[in-house]
Amino acid sequence: MKKLLFILIPVAAVAIIFYSLSGNSDEAYISKVADTRAERVRFLKSSEQSPFTQFDLKYEPLSFFTIDPSYKVRANLERIQSPSRVMIQSSDGTSAPYSKFAYASFKFQGQSLKLLILKPAGFGALPNTYFTAFADDTSGESTYGGGRYLDLQIGKSDNIEIDFNLAYNPYCAYVSEYSCPLPPAENVLPLRIEAGEKDYNH
Repeated sequence: MKKLLFILIPVAAVAIIFYSLSGNSDEAYISKVADTRAERVRFLKSSEQSPFTQFDLKYEPLSFFTIDPSYKVRANLERIQSPSRVMIQSSDGTSAPYSKFAYASFKFQGQSLKLLILKPAGFGALPNTYFTAFADDTSGESTYGGGRYLDLQIGKSDNIEIDFNLAYNPYCAYVSEYSCPLPPAENVLPLRIEAGEKDYNH
């Protein structure tokens, strides 16, 4: 039986700490992103919850794009007043329920873009943390074909930060036995997001 992956909690927690501690300078920012990536590597290499541990597989080093501060953008949050439940297709052909929470609208590389922000139905940990699954023109080339994820901490403000340098792969990128939510159609971005984690063994 395949396991259902909702979201990688250790990454979300590290990202939240990152945002609360990061300074304004590019040097401090790059250092914090590097620390976040190092924590993800430690988790995948040694945690009992890591897919490599679960399936007794050899861990191979992850690959990342060079950290680029220009991939950190400000977005306007358009909250969905009556959040509806939607079934999101998974990598194994099944589907799982999610709540449509909001749309994040932003401009990047001269384009107006929008991402649907989701929350798994019944998701209890880190109550202010949501996520988005996205694909772009690198998907299936230098990045995982099933898309990548971003964890987002959302409070009362309608202005949030989206940092593609923190984009990470679902477990399916490492172990095919997992079932992972795929990006909804509106989250397929018509440009190359050369930031964050690359495809495994790429």
